[in-house]
Amino acid sequence: MKKRAIYTYILLLLDMAVAFGSVFFSKWIEIKLPFFYLPDPLITLKAVTFMVITVFCYYFQDFYDWKWWKRHSELVSTVLIGGGMSLIILSLVYYIIPQIGLGRSIFLMSLFLSMGFSLIVRVVFLAIRSSRITDTRIVLLGDGRNAKFLVDEIRSAGRAIRFEGYIGKENINIDIPWLGEVDELWNIIRGTDPDKLVVAFDDRGADLPLHDLLRIKLTSCEIEDAPKFYEELLGKLMIEDIRPASLIFAKGFVSMKSEDIFKRLFDFSFALIGSVIASPIMIITAIAVKLDSPGPVFYRQERTGLNGREFNVLKFRSMCIDAEPEGPQWAQEKDPRVTKVGRIIRKTRFDELPQFFNVLAGDMSFVGPRPERRYFIDQLQQVIPFYEMRLYAKPGITGWAQINYPYGDSVEDAKEKMKYDLYYLKYRSLWLDIAILFQTIKVALKARGAQ
Repeated sequence: MKKRAIYTYILLLLDMAVAFGSVFFSKWIEIKLPFFYLPDPLITLKAVTFMVITVFCYYFQDFYDWKWWKRHSELVSTVLIGGGMSLIILSLVYYIIPQIGLGRSIFLMSLFLSMGFSLIVRVVFLAIRSSRITDTRIVLLGDGRNAKFLVDEIRSAGRAIRFEGYIGKENINIDIPWLGEVDELWNIIRGTDPDKLVVAFDDRGADLPLHDLLRIKLTSCEIEDAPKFYEELLGKLMIEDIRPASLIFAKGFVSMKSEDIFKRLFDFSFALIGSVIASPIMIITAIAVKLDSPGPVFYRQERTGLNGREFNVLKFRSMCIDAEPEGPQWAQEKDPRVTKVGRIIRKTRFDELPQFFNVLAGDMSFVGPRPERRYFIDQLQQVIPFYEMRLYAKPGITGWAQINYPYGDSVEDAKEKMKYDLYYLKYRSLWLDIAILFQTIKVALKARGAQ
């Protein structure tokens, strides 16, 4: 299991234990009786309710994703907002179901204990991370384009990785220490004792020091090739180093009829439920769009779906009419064509709600690569490897790329999103879809990644 996931689970379990225990502790403080005698038959149910809702609010406030609380000021605001959400939601739950409610003093004490512990734990965690003693120590075997690319990508992503250096010919373009030549591999690994050796040769046909690699794997550290390391660490595929054979023989990229049928049932059921639940929001949005600027409420645009089939995607109009007088063009940051209401509904993703009807019609799924226009597909296929693979999956309202990468407005952005789309195609499953849907709700609530 990756260290990142382990730390997330540790934080989650600690929060659950403290939220649950704080209710018992607060009750004990109030009644001043022996801890094993708390005269409340529903105390366990009350503690579970408090724990579930508190941790749920913590999740939506990014308590378990430290890239959003790198500084103490960010951390304090995160804890305060998460606690505020818990206060509001729990108050509503207690009003609706008073039987599971906590007394005011117990409720507030439990909430402050939970918030205080969460803050202290994360301050300690930030201190440990800043000391870098928990970083995974990596040595690269390679001295060319792939080695440089890997270093630059991982550093820009801010992952907990410490590069001890690289082995190969000296290359001033690689911004980590040079450790020596390939024929010194065994002695270098013994001297540095890294957690992992990553093989990042540019030439797949290069002669590998197989004897030394086998001896290192058996006695010293784990060995991975660069694409797999990149994929596991960043959640996307390294298309700069993908060969057709590596896709054909790799695990994943499998579409099973039974799973497709189950996913269609899932999509139809939840699109039907979602369109009913979201109908008040859609009515208010439709009125706001109509009052804000002249033109139709809905915007229909031809997109390319599964196996290249064309269909009309349905959205609330967020741009002024005649926004593309000279033909299709990329969206841009602070796009002047976007209306006032359009900017709001794009940030909250309300403009995408009419796509429930595309899902009901079978043109789209809840989760999948975002559908693109044929005009851009024809361009992007010429410059992005394997771009046509996106057309082998039903497009989605949301996707792995949408929750991991901001709104794109260039070929480079499309290339980055393609890396995430390939990762989704490789590992797609109902469980991954559900995880993406939860993450999408959080992204929409926090208005991230939209233009």
